[in-house]
Amino acid sequence: MPTLGKNVEYALHSLVYLVGVPKGSTVTIRDLAKFQNISESYLAKVFTKLKKGKIVRSNIGVKGGYSLGKLPSEITFLDVVLAVEGELSFFECKGIRDQCVILDQANLPWKKGEYCTIHLVMKETENKIKDTLREKNLEWLHDKVYSQTSPKLIADTINWFQTNVFKD
Repeated sequence: MPTLGKNVEYALHSLVYLVGVPKGSTVTIRDLAKFQNISESYLAKVFTKLKKGKIVRSNIGVKGGYSLGKLPSEITFLDVVLAVEGELSFFECKGIRDQCVILDQANLPWKKGEYCTIHLVMKETENKIKDTLREKNLEWLHDKVYSQTSPKLIADTINWFQTNVFKD
């Protein structure tokens, strides 16, 4: 089964921290990478894709960095997956049924644009996965993470960003 890689994980973990960024402020790749103890260069590649997908926007200069490109409620998990990984297909039909020796090759129903039952089930599954990813957004993620996190950890996180990022 295809899996979504660490690109998506890095993206979602980083984006949840951008939800609480004060208006007009940005966070650098360096700060996000340092806070999460992950590779800065790898995260930069992920953010390049997020920027192309209009998930984030970047500001250049002394106060440069990244902020969300849309409201958190408008950025779905599917948006992030598509921006970072591109269009994914759960199932790739190899046309094995075309090799059957007893079928009339000139009158195969799927040659007329119809899907076989196996392909239909796989497309249905893919659509359900995409629907679930479409239902979840960054606002939901932020609220869920904060509701499951201890007040001390939340305070420590806010303090870290205030001390290291928003110190002006």
